[in-house]
Amino acid sequence: MESGGGLNIIDKVAMPGVLSFISRQLTDFDTHRLEWIKLLPLNGRHLLHGCCTYPVRTRPRARSFKSGYRIRASVNVEMAPPFMFNHWGRIPSNNFKQGWYSGPKTFVFQDLEECAVHTLAHECFHFLSHSKQVKMKNTEANANHWADHWLQAFRAERAVLEAATS
Repeated sequence: MESGGGLNIIDKVAMPGVLSFISRQLTDFDTHRLEWIKLLPLNGRHLLHGCCTYPVRTRPRARSFKSGYRIRASVNVEMAPPFMFNHWGRIPSNNFKQGWYSGPKTFVFQDLEECAVHTLAHECFHFLSHSKQVKMKNTEANANHWADHWLQAFRAERAVLEAATS
């Protein structure tokens, strides 16, 4: 599947709805330096794995690059729901100026599609923050906060589709 603007999207787990959603979420951003997004299967003990690779310069301090941004997410196609993942999150607290602190949080996904959306959205945040398209600090807690919002939007879209077909 290839999206408009030349962005290469590779789906090895057959989740076209997930990748269409992620593509739509990215339409408001400049993706010309985003080479590809891959969604791959993962097996073993781990639920998910994600990676956002930043551009590699042709030489130190050069303005030209060998590669662009690359986003990869893998989800475990052998595990059964519900899916739980422990990672850094924004923990609400009145003791901090911003109203939260970064701490351990459990993320719960009802199915693999939700897991894939959250993982891809998390990695998209790293791309968007590093490329200075969002003004939030490039941290794991912020990436998961961003992913939580995209997951809420995905769930809302899916609920509308399910209501329309029932």
